[in-house]
Amino acid sequence: MGIAVAGILAGVFAVSAACGGDDDGHGMGGAMSDMMSGRAPEGAIRVGLVNWAVEPERTSAPAGEVTFWAVHDMQHAHMSAEGGDIHDLQVMRKTADGSFELAGEVKGLRMGEAKALTLTLEPGEYELACTVVEVVGDEAIGHYAKGMRTPFTVTG
Repeated sequence: MGIAVAGILAGVFAVSAACGGDDDGHGMGGAMSDMMSGRAPEGAIRVGLVNWAVEPERTSAPAGEVTFWAVHDMQHAHMSAEGGDIHDLQVMRKTADGSFELAGEVKGLRMGEAKALTLTLEPGEYELACTVVEVVGDEAIGHYAKGMRTPFTVTG
């Protein structure tokens, strides 16, 4: 049975890799393209999304165009009752009153998927987060509440 599942998964990934996104990388909510090949755009900041952490390869970038490569890593196990089958990446700017405004997001990353998000960011304090809330059984599991957030600084 394990070989059959592996074969099915290999087929799914092959088809997904063949279905390309936008070649110019521009679309709504910033420039976002579906990229299943595992190759990040040049200069992108890789952001690993795992249960229950957001793990950017670096925590700052200069102001201007910033590309994030959001990856729902396969290197972590999922228990069926814990949730975490889908992750999002929100890039949120901290405002003067301490609240956050959404700058851009990647939604609905399943395990093994990756997407690029390019935003034009002003200097300031940001947060990279996953705000998915899943219902598993009778329990609502909030990814943000479980720790899926990290500070990010844009320098000017």
